[in-house]
Amino acid sequence: MANERDLLSGIEDIPDPAAHLVARPPPAPAAAVPAEPSLTRPARERRALIAGMVGLAWILIFSWVEGFRDDLGSPGVAVPLAVGAALCGLGLLLALRPRARGLPAGVRALQALIAAVPVGFLAAAVATSRVADPPVPLELHLRCIASAVGTGLVPFALAALVLRRSFLSAPAWRGAAIGALCGLAVVVGLGTHCELDDLLHVALAHGLPIAAGALLGAAAGALRGRA
Repeated sequence: MANERDLLSGIEDIPDPAAHLVARPPPAPAAAVPAEPSLTRPARERRALIAGMVGLAWILIFSWVEGFRDDLGSPGVAVPLAVGAALCGLGLLLALRPRARGLPAGVRALQALIAAVPVGFLAAAVATSRVADPPVPLELHLRCIASAVGTGLVPFALAALVLRRSFLSAPAWRGAAIGALCGLAVVVGLGTHCELDDLLHVALAHGLPIAAGALLGAAAGALRGRA
């Protein structure tokens, strides 16, 4: 009996093999239900279409208020503007329209689109513009920049509002692509009323919406774009 008590006296010194289970952190709390329900794909597409039509109408109204240029109907002016508008629409379809099995456009395609918009714009500017002599006055540059800001305000705001929580992956890249395309639409609007063909003016004052749209779109996508 004494030997049995001696054997049991050290049992409390044996470490508990399940002690690490007690030290585990508590389970994570259950995920909260989003306060705002997610839209279905058809509803999201309808909302994007309506926003696009409102943005286009705003650009046309703003251009009408500024006053259409006298040579707007000439092929040298109308054809480049029509090509730019068509490329803007096709680019938006590429960036927003789901591919096979409902997957969005890949990051490589978005990066190529973001690069193609400013490169194509600059190439067109070099091909169709000249270097003014004497240089264009500063106030004319500033006037077109102010017009670009006024024209682009509504399309950029609509895109940021409609496309929030819409991107399953690469939200910054997708936002940048859509912002650059919105900027291209603004460039087309500027071309309907600005008659200056100075290369510096076109590249800087008219190209500003593309660069600003890409940067603002990337920021909006990174902050509010992920679904």
